[in-house]
Amino acid sequence: MRLITRARCGTAGVLLAAVLTAGCAGGDGAGSPSPAESAGTSPAPSASAATSTSASASASANPAPARPLVGVTVTGGIAGVHNTLLVQDDGTYTTSSRTGPARTGRMTPAELAALRQALEKADFAHLPREATGSPIADGFTYRLTYAGHTVTTDDTTRLPALRAVFAALPQD
Repeated sequence: MRLITRARCGTAGVLLAAVLTAGCAGGDGAGSPSPAESAGTSPAPSASAATSTSASASASANPAPARPLVGVTVTGGIAGVHNTLLVQDDGTYTTSSRTGPARTGRMTPAELAALRQALEKADFAHLPREATGSPIADGFTYRLTYAGHTVTTDDTTRLPALRAVFAALPQD
């Protein structure tokens, strides 16, 4: 998510630079010709036009950044596990834990299609927000977020509607 924010800020910075450059490119304001016009040559494109052209060219060359599809957090256990998985809508995913570095991967198109189908079939909008049973000393709690809905469940009350979702998640 930090990368998406940086990408948006970078585009905003290019646009801001274009606006500022355009405001400064007008010369001395007295209507005198630029040095290029005085020499009888056509003026070079302004910095703002060049920046605008390069910004639009890079925007069309770079696809839109991936958006989160589903996020999963697993906590608990005797060791105090805290693992996260974030799957993007393009099939890339990142896993992290307290015990090691973050890992990334990419789901195959078939795996991503199966995950999307399982998520849709689970009908997150109609699942209870919290479905947990009696606490177990070494049990795990699972928090899944999809399409603006977060569902929390645990080992004692793992919702049947989520079985296919868990099975379709990357097993990294």
